[in-house]
Amino acid sequence: MTLKECFDKTEGMISFEEATLLYELARRVTRGCIVEVGSYRGRSAVALGRGSLDGHGVPVYAIEPHEEFTGVLGGKFGSADRGAFYKAMLDTSCYDIVRLLNVGSKIVAPNWDKQVSLLWIDGDHTYEAVKADFECWAPHLTANALIAFDDTKNPRLGPKQLIKELVEEKGFEEKRKVGKVTVLGRKGI
Repeated sequence: MTLKECFDKTEGMISFEEATLLYELARRVTRGCIVEVGSYRGRSAVALGRGSLDGHGVPVYAIEPHEEFTGVLGGKFGSADRGAFYKAMLDTSCYDIVRLLNVGSKIVAPNWDKQVSLLWIDGDHTYEAVKADFECWAPHLTANALIAFDDTKNPRLGPKQLIKELVEEKGFEEKRKVGKVTVLGRKGI
């Protein structure tokens, strides 16, 4: 099944070009695991999962509580999204590689025992939440890990603000940008 076929079977808020970027990033991961924070209905998890399946088969962990929530942009989220996520995994055969953890980063990350080579952050878009998600997973990142953020164009949203800090103060640099997705990595790596 091609990425385009999988994309067309899923619901989500990323474009096909953005899904292709996630697919390409996941396909290149050779060790550790991939962590996705914020899964909604599974489109990005499928892009990551298909990339891993077509690459080196590293596990993809989807961190998504699927609790009732109103996002900073007014979107409504909840348990119906969990059902759509499961359907997306079945429809695309990504259930072999994607593992859904129905809790937030603050619960999972403190006891995490795997190296993270690719981190996709697309959860709550407030600055505080994006920063907290990043800080939860930062200790688990490999030296050459890539961190991809969604919704990075709007300067009022947390991803844009955190990226500015990471680049100016924490030794990260922009590696790629596609649509509203920005990928960071450590400088010089």
